[in-house]
Amino acid sequence: MEKNNKKITLYENNNKLLNASIDKITVEVTNKRKQDSVQIIAMSGCSPLAGTTSISISLAIAMAATSRKTVLVDCDLRKNYIYKTLQDQATVGLADYVSNKKDESVSVDDILYSTNIDDLFYIPCGESDQNPTRILCSGRFDELLAALGQEYDCIILDCPSFSVVPDAEIMFSKVDGIIFVAALGETKKTQIKDAHRRIIPYMDKYYGMIINKISKSIFKANVKNADYYITDKAGKQRFEKVRNKKKKKNANVSDQEKTDLKEEKKS
Repeated sequence: MEKNNKKITLYENNNKLLNASIDKITVEVTNKRKQDSVQIIAMSGCSPLAGTTSISISLAIAMAATSRKTVLVDCDLRKNYIYKTLQDQATVGLADYVSNKKDESVSVDDILYSTNIDDLFYIPCGESDQNPTRILCSGRFDELLAALGQEYDCIILDCPSFSVVPDAEIMFSKVDGIIFVAALGETKKTQIKDAHRRIIPYMDKYYGMIINKISKSIFKANVKNADYYITDKAGKQRFEKVRNKKKKKNANVSDQEKTDLKEEKKS
């Protein structure tokens, strides 16, 4: 496929703890891949503004970094492209291809945009006056997935929250994996329960739920030694500090105290 000449700039997250978490998700997703086949993943929030898009971008960047040719597809057709920061120069997208109303010659190549990340491509939502649910249910959308599957190793579908509209649920039967995103302190328990209820028919495809918007303090309190290998501004890793602290502590213990400690252990 020959992509159009426009390029989308994606910004990588510099938070090391967040990137470490994304790496763990990447490993889980990669392990679930069927050998030598395209992997299509649907991402959807358990509630609005859970951060699905930011997680989808981070995961897409991580997947591309593993040398898997990846395409991120914006399937949120209800929010106009003019409100999306990634699409200020991408006016032709998914909706235009599927509905094919703007220009009958709209092809897959026209809606594929390269990015500043190697092996990562992007399809914006585009613009449409049709019902988004009907667009995603159409055979032309299925044709698009089939065409992308011929060239890409991983297809990530960034879907709107299934708690608001049914668009994401349309994807469940079309994909290999499903990932939910919830926001700590924002997504309600009832919405989590609703997510579990809706995924029951697709449990064989369910990859899991990502809890987003967790503060650094809460994350460290619940993930033991989360920053053990993280480097500080000086380039030193935390485990070096821990090791040096133990050495210093041991150095302050007299030989007699060490002997006493050994005797206590023997008794």
